[in-house]
Amino acid sequence: MEIISLSGYTPNEKVAIAKQFLVKKQVKENGLTPDQAVFEDGALYGLIEKYTREAGVRSLEREIASVCRKIARKIIGKDVETPVTVTADNLAGFLGKAKYRQTKKGEKAEIGLTTGLAWTETGGDVLHIETTLMRGKGNLVLTGQLGDVMQESARAALSYVRTRAELYGAEPDFYEKKDIHVHIPKARSRRTGPRRASRWRRPSCRPSRGSRSARTSR
Repeated sequence: MEIISLSGYTPNEKVAIAKQFLVKKQVKENGLTPDQAVFEDGALYGLIEKYTREAGVRSLEREIASVCRKIARKIIGKDVETPVTVTADNLAGFLGKAKYRQTKKGEKAEIGLTTGLAWTETGGDVLHIETTLMRGKGNLVLTGQLGDVMQESARAALSYVRTRAELYGAEPDFYEKKDIHVHIPKARSRRTGPRRASRWRRPSCRPSRGSRSARTSR
């Protein structure tokens, strides 16, 4: 069995951090009291799964702050009665439509469609892998958000099928007359966090030879 090390926090750890630190901090910074704004565990899990996709908790804190600001606005306008309880059901009323959707396994098997699992620093997800066979010249067409490893896996899968074509009842040279198209709608999670510092160069403050300051110094 392979052990996968995750550098980020699990959803349970994020909820614990939010309850102990983030909610209290944002409630205070937005002029509220603990008796005025209450976050249920279901709401915190909803924030993590539907409105953030990260290894840490920065975006989670920003979303909590956004909810607190809207609660404060409603209290000032006397639109609600305190305490205001944020739940999984009314979360969309504060933040709008969910930014992320949890992909689920299909309820029934379909020809040309299978599922896989992927893991990243931000968590895991279900991948829908779509495949179709068409007339052609033996090309393997790969589309979608595939990295180098995923492309190598697709080529290895084709080689595996070719070596066992007769076992599956296919013609040994089936791949010479057909093109195989493999498509994965989403295979990578969006990168979070700051960009690498090496990509940004600090502008030089030295004057060029033809500049006014260089001529003056002469």
